Amino acid sequence: MKDKIIESIGRCNPDEPLNPGDPRWCDFDPARGTNLHDRIARRLRGAEAEHKYSHIALAGHRGCGKSTELARVMDQARSEGYLPLYAVVNEQADPNEIGFGDLFLLMLRLLDETFDADKRLKSLPEKTIKVVTDWFHDVTHIQEREVQRVISFSGEAGLGASTPLGKLLSGLSLLRKTTGTQREQIKQAVEKYPDQLRDNLNLLLADARRLSEKVYPRGLIFILDNLDRYPPEMISKAVLTNADLLTDIAAHTIFVLPISLLYNPPGETVEDRYEPETLPMLPVYPRGDPQTIHQPSVDALLQAIYLRVDHSLFAHSSLAVRIAQLSGGCPRDLLRLLKESLLESSDLIDERAVTRAASLVRGEMARKLTLRHYDLLARTHLETTINPDDDGRFLLYRRAALEYDADRWIGVHPLLWDTSEFRASVESIRQERGAILRA
Repeated sequence: MKDKIIESIGRCNPDEPLNPGDPRWCDFDPARGTNLHDRIARRLRGAEAEHKYSHIALAGHRGCGKSTELARVMDQARSEGYLPLYAVVNEQADPNEIGFGDLFLLMLRLLDETFDADKRLKSLPEKTIKVVTDWFHDVTHIQEREVQRVISFSGEAGLGASTPLGKLLSGLSLLRKTTGTQREQIKQAVEKYPDQLRDNLNLLLADARRLSEKVYPRGLIFILDNLDRYPPEMISKAVLTNADLLTDIAAHTIFVLPISLLYNPPGETVEDRYEPETLPMLPVYPRGDPQTIHQPSVDALLQAIYLRVDHSLFAHSSLAVRIAQLSGGCPRDLLRLLKESLLESSDLIDERAVTRAASLVRGEMARKLTLRHYDLLARTHLETTINPDDDGRFLLYRRAALEYDADRWIGVHPLLWDTSEFRASVESIRQERGAILRA
């Protein structure tokens, strides 16, 4: 049994997106009430019918399974003749700060590296590469020796860059991750000429479409994942305030945004600037009825559990059901609870292990909340909506409040139901409403 426990822990990484064909994947579409990859495919075809490009903002809670769904989007896109250009932004750019200039640098790198590495494609024309490279040298004043130095010192000499443009872009991206003065200087230099930045990308894209049309006749798709790892205010400034630039890109684009930006964002609204898509959580209980199990969702979550952990490792099947319910229908929290339960188990996953796992994950979530937050969560629990102010967006961003299905109703994460603060807030509101009715 101990070996099975260890093997199961290795199959429960909450940060690992699943690729198509992974034996652990299960279909959550029926329980969610949406089929994301088919919707996106239809959006792309619809835009092409109008001779346009689709610019999609995919929003969802962190951990709802967006990266796994995007893997399905890319798999289907390749089969239909598209070339997906995918990046995990917080890993390939500065993980602490992102601006629109960084997004353009990243897209240029993706384009250059893909055409340099894909043996079925001819390299991008040297003439165009030189035009773009010279422009970056002119505006940033970065010399070739400085680029070579920062790449060498980074220990990332490979970086997938072998062309002059690729090496320059890699050097600029690395300098953007430093703490020196060049970090901000490069940002200001690149973003000082936004129109030229966009035109440079579109210049390369024109050549890319021509060179790839036989192999990828449907064109290119940029997919920028994990933008939801940055603070919503930062993403709002980078992606919404500068939407005119990003939606002028001559290629299909998908930007992954935090779901809190759909609720009264600080600046531009998502739906006015992009084509919005959302990936909701699986509702573990019906709207307004937290005492009842929504069986299709729980069944889907149980399938995900048993594809990783054998039935025989649970002391009782009700424990797996409890983990599914406590997850709130969030795939990441499901795996966090499952992994912590396994870590607490020396033989079987028993009641103590699940209780301890729930306490650990709940504690991580509750540390970020104040009494004011609990009052708002209590009202959300009773009304299934949330006030889209700063506190409401914070609770959505932290997954204390969760959005469910196409009706977009809001529920409180079940892990928080057992906190004394939440119970006290719910009881206080009920007494307040009872006093009003009696008056």
